[in-house]
Amino acid sequence: MIFKETRIAFSRWQVAGRNLARALRDNLVNTVARRVIPSRPRPPAQQDASRPAGKPVIFASYAADADLTGSHRYCGGEKLLNNLILLLRRHGYEAFMVSYDGKNSQWLAEHAPFLSVEQFRERVQNTPDPRCITSWIKARAFLDRCGKFYFWDQELGASARSHFPVLARMMGEGRIVRTAGVNRTVQAWHRAVFEQEAAILRQLVDEKYWKPDESRRQRLRVGYFDEGEHGAEYIRRICERTAASGLTLDFFRLQGAEPEIISQMQTCAVFLALNIGKSPLWGEGGPMTPQEAMACGTVPVCFDLNGPWEFIQQGYNGIIPTEITPELMADAVMEIYQSPGRLEEMSRRCLEMTRASHTMEARWPDVRKFLNLPE
Repeated sequence: MIFKETRIAFSRWQVAGRNLARALRDNLVNTVARRVIPSRPRPPAQQDASRPAGKPVIFASYAADADLTGSHRYCGGEKLLNNLILLLRRHGYEAFMVSYDGKNSQWLAEHAPFLSVEQFRERVQNTPDPRCITSWIKARAFLDRCGKFYFWDQELGASARSHFPVLARMMGEGRIVRTAGVNRTVQAWHRAVFEQEAAILRQLVDEKYWKPDESRRQRLRVGYFDEGEHGAEYIRRICERTAASGLTLDFFRLQGAEPEIISQMQTCAVFLALNIGKSPLWGEGGPMTPQEAMACGTVPVCFDLNGPWEFIQQGYNGIIPTEITPELMADAVMEIYQSPGRLEEMSRRCLEMTRASHTMEARWPDVRKFLNLPE
């Protein structure tokens, strides 16, 4: 895109200008106006009579156009929105996913109901209290029919760069009701850049499906995904380094739709997250796969990207090599296997931590707060 960097830089200046104008206004009100005009006690809060008493209906989508339809196989963002809708429906809310044509690509363990953008347009016009949520600020096919919406930011590599002009405009227009970050780094970025509150809504891993099967776990199996061109070379070097230490491990590539991945992950003792990130500065916005591994009792080893430090305690329930090299990842695997009983202990801690605080149900209070849902 011509002048892409200029547009991003100009949008940043616009945001800074709005922050400055707000600060000047607040200072004038606090230091000048209140000295001249006596403050009056606020009247007691009253219920907004225009707000319906019933439950809101929630719609979620990242549909942009006929190409980015809002349903694509192996899209982590779709899985998170889909699981959000499933969680809402399990709590008695009417909630739907929206794709361009109303279809989905049939790859998840459980799919939420889908509407087309036209069905959504008709439905939202006749819904007294709709709540629209997206994780893709350029989801025009969905957002053009929304009015105001909630933004669940899952990828700073997009929000801080190519999507920033659109995000800044939406913020300036007041169309975003509330923002949530998928981890504390994303949350903090929004607070720092826009100087306003941002919530936290972490990864949603469905405990209904992601769970251990100890009878099938193979102690020497190490799972991994194909994460791009570097993957095969990284696995080759990890395999050579671990073999040279005397370890004979079964490096197993996970592939397929979600039900197949769950079944395969349940057979693994260790999971290597080979994702090296989409942004050289921010890395990934998640990642989700190490948490899914933990839910199966599989010990995660992942690189130091945006997110893992929030659920992996170093050496306790996983290991995070601090540099992105296959040699350090191999050393982490050897560290797990060469200490008697350590693999089993770390697996137990993965399950304890998941069940205590990383299930979808554990996230429900954050979902309710983010979407302003009634108690």
